[in-house]
Amino acid sequence: MSPLTKAFVVLVTVLSVLLVALIVPYVAQTQDYAAQIRDLQATASQAEISAKVAQQEKSAIQEGVSKESALLNQRVTALTKELNQLREQASTAKSDVLLGERKLAQLEAELSRLSSAAVQDANLLTITTTDLKETRTSLVDSQTKLVQLGDRNNELESQRDSLNRQVNRIGEQMVSLEQDNVSLRGLLARVPDQYRQEVSSGQGAQPQFESSSPIAGTITDVQLSAGAQLVQVNVGIKDGVEENMKFLVHRNEQYVGTLVVVRVESAIAAGRMVLSKGSVQAGDQIYTGPY
Repeated sequence: MSPLTKAFVVLVTVLSVLLVALIVPYVAQTQDYAAQIRDLQATASQAEISAKVAQQEKSAIQEGVSKESALLNQRVTALTKELNQLREQASTAKSDVLLGERKLAQLEAELSRLSSAAVQDANLLTITTTDLKETRTSLVDSQTKLVQLGDRNNELESQRDSLNRQVNRIGEQMVSLEQDNVSLRGLLARVPDQYRQEVSSGQGAQPQFESSSPIAGTITDVQLSAGAQLVQVNVGIKDGVEENMKFLVHRNEQYVGTLVVVRVESAIAAGRMVLSKGSVQAGDQIYTGPY
């Protein structure tokens, strides 16, 4: 074998060794990249499934709330109709009472005239006395019925007010749910893919809640800070108020917004408005819990 051939063989052998040393790490690194891509694709698929499940749950909640609101509206309409009928019956009863009183006055006057004149026989006096007793009994029955109708009227008005508050609370909850959903979608869009699963599960969040028992109070002061409405209320720890507790703010029967407590002391508390339909003001009423 010539020296040139030997040199060529040695050169080919060296180049083969170098190529193997370069190709093996490249192939291993390519396989690692493929595994990472598959993991990212699986994470993205899980995030899409979680988003679809959350959307289905939201749709189910909204449908249930809409049905419950419709039923409550029907109940309010029926109670209003019954209330109007009772008012008409009460008006009729009042008219009967007035007629009975006039008839009673006439009978009493007739009885007095007959007694003073002493010109009528005993049978006529007995008949007149019987009529008087019957009229008085009828008058007592009418007055009793009027009192009962008044009590029933008050009861129906109380039920109507309670149903109206329930309808308002359901509407406020629907607005709050929609607002929270928009905020969560915006926040989720800014989170990297590998952390979206943690964000979707709500890890690390402090939930807002309503009291399990009724608590009512009044806003005593309102301040603006960096575009947020900060308020002070006249209820505190002694009334059962806690941090992150939600209160609904009303002015008369009109819903104004939702307040979340951020600091609480013995007799007062402070919080921020997280949802509002206008500016709150001192004197607005707040309440939480079942009503």
